[in-house]
Amino acid sequence: MDLINFIKRRMLIPIVFVVIFSLAFIVDTPKNIFAGYIRILQSPSVLISDYLRIGGLGATLFNVATIIFFNTLILSKLKFKMTGPIFAGVLTIAGFSFFGKNLFNTLPIYLGIYLYSKTQRIDFKSFIIVVLFSTGISPLVSFMIFGTDWPLYFGLPAGILAGVFVGFVLPAFSAHTIRFHRGYNLYNIGFALGVLSMLFAVVLHSFNVKLDVGGPTSEAYHTELVFMSLGLSLIFLVAAFIYDPQVIKKYPKLLKSSGRLVSDFISDYGKAVSIFNVAMMGFVSVGMLLILGLKINGPVMGGILTVMGFGAFGKHPRNAIPVMFGAWLGVVLTNYSLDSVGMVIALLFVTAVSPIAGRYGPFIGMIAGFIHILITPLAYAFQGGFDLYNNGFAAGFVAALMIPLLEAISQNKKLEVQNE
Repeated sequence: MDLINFIKRRMLIPIVFVVIFSLAFIVDTPKNIFAGYIRILQSPSVLISDYLRIGGLGATLFNVATIIFFNTLILSKLKFKMTGPIFAGVLTIAGFSFFGKNLFNTLPIYLGIYLYSKTQRIDFKSFIIVVLFSTGISPLVSFMIFGTDWPLYFGLPAGILAGVFVGFVLPAFSAHTIRFHRGYNLYNIGFALGVLSMLFAVVLHSFNVKLDVGGPTSEAYHTELVFMSLGLSLIFLVAAFIYDPQVIKKYPKLLKSSGRLVSDFISDYGKAVSIFNVAMMGFVSVGMLLILGLKINGPVMGGILTVMGFGAFGKHPRNAIPVMFGAWLGVVLTNYSLDSVGMVIALLFVTAVSPIAGRYGPFIGMIAGFIHILITPLAYAFQGGFDLYNNGFAAGFVAALMIPLLEAISQNKKLEVQNE
């Protein structure tokens, strides 16, 4: 009974860990896993570095499992209850552990946030959301150590210090960036990290450091990842009905939410409804990819898990599908192509601007998705591949462009009604 209550409190995260950890040793041998894991730890990890290609499926799953375990351990030690933002953070970390995050390049950033909390005399627990999403800039650490021609005695301290610096300034910086997009970009910290990444990219470029070191992706494990994604979604779906057999009747209330920050679905609608929505977002994500005939690689798998995570923190089919459709139109009607992995993952990560559709309707949501596709490649060029949440960086600009105009129109309509 205690185990069941523990799993309920953690929103099935322990089960996700056990499934992924077990799969790692089912699909590969321990020798190959650890050899691949070392290659992952030594990779520059910048966008887009597919750990499936670098280390193989077993090593990548092992990397994902270790990241989940480490962050869950932190949450347990700090005695956190599972909330929507925390759940989204854990699954986002898990997703990006398929392409860019590992224990080695995340620890310096966590240390920086911890040092900031000590210097400001603020409880470290207050920054847990920043902690969970901070590692979007993890590639900066790995790149400085392994992606340059610098000797290890210089690159190692440079990478660690860069990570500590970013962690130290991020809590204060991210608190201000939300004003830029007014809560309509669910990846707020991704936008903050994009700005910081741009700073490092400019400095490194001025010293003639080559930044484009991201490698090709691997679609060799597409079938396995399809079954894994659907399997995890099914686990959440079954759990939702176990928690509350009446969950479907309660679900429409969640679908009416705009999703604008801060929308904690767990707090607002309960764990059963939130888990049900997580499952739905998993099915929507995989379904879209299969309908379009797109393959799942490391980055795409990261997108699926992130979308599922935010099923507890702002995203649902009603506000996500319109922006996804708008993004698809953006690819079809422009010079972009779904042959580019960047465009494929943008179809998933475009859901960062889902609150725009939730607040202003599906047509405006489609426009937001369309604009997002146009901005995303330019955002990548600015931030040099250090910000894994590049779509969060782009989404900040989409919201900043659209929301003032939409709010002005809404205000004018209100005045017209009042004057009638």
